[in-house]
Amino acid sequence: MLTMFLAACSQQAAEPTLKGGTFAGAGRDRLCIAGEASASRAGLITYGEDNVNCSAAGSLQRSGQGWLLVPKGEGDCRIPIEIAGDRARIDPMPAACSYYCGPGATMAGKTFNRAETASKAVDLAGDPLC
Repeated sequence: MLTMFLAACSQQAAEPTLKGGTFAGAGRDRLCIAGEASASRAGLITYGEDNVNCSAAGSLQRSGQGWLLVPKGEGDCRIPIEIAGDRARIDPMPAACSYYCGPGATMAGKTFNRAETASKAVDLAGDPLC
């Protein structure tokens, strides 16, 4: 009995898996996730009025119960993303991330749903974000 109890206590919770793919938001908003669990990367683009947008791509790191998109070449910006199954949501962004948005555009509060048939996440030049 004691052996079974000790064995049960020694099991650790499995690290949640992250399934890559394309997530579509409203209109042309897109989020993509690619790579292996230990080297995941992500990119996103969201649009506001008159094509003003926010766009960032970089590594995806685990942070507590959520994830952080750490844009390439940026020191302080960490874009918080909640990912639950086939749904993703951008949490409020720190001021250090405002560089990635044009005037009046925001990523905060945007939601995305997995959509394998949606157009891919690309920047304004048409280059893939993942």
